[in-house]
Amino acid sequence: MNILRRVLLFFCSLAIISSSAAVGIFAFRPDIAQRILDIAYRAFSSPQYLWFSLLFAALLLFLGMLGVFVALAHKSEPGQVIIGKSEGGQVNISLLAIDSVVHKAVLSVTVIRDLKTRIKAVANGVSINLKIAIAHNINVPETATAVQNAVKEQVQSITGLNIAEVNVLIVNIEGK
Repeated sequence: MNILRRVLLFFCSLAIISSSAAVGIFAFRPDIAQRILDIAYRAFSSPQYLWFSLLFAALLLFLGMLGVFVALAHKSEPGQVIIGKSEGGQVNISLLAIDSVVHKAVLSVTVIRDLKTRIKAVANGVSINLKIAIAHNINVPETATAVQNAVKEQVQSITGLNIAEVNVLIVNIEGK
């Protein structure tokens, strides 16, 4: 989630929390609600606060429109990568198929206990991120290197794709 979405989510959540607190208070004390509405009416209808009222309304409108735009905008990652082109057309491979090859390559290194993958198409091929759990008493650097090499060799030999990077994150070292 990018920073703009987080900021909008924060402000929307703050508005919902404030609104729910106000409704809760107003349910028990309707006189407070009437006083707040009277103060707001006098402030926003006063000529000296006209510009403030217009700026406040414009800011709320802008934030609302931005929230709708961010909520509806969908940036999807490509679900496939081009392997080759010819006069007859092009050959693509899905990221799911690449994921299958990656799983088989990682599982060929026998010490792997758990695996999560994230494969992303990049300008110069594919980027592969792995989160793995390994067995206890296994050399971490050797295992990570073996996994990187196995994945790179398998994916390149089967798909012909350039592997931009293979990142390995050891998330757990499981006991005996």
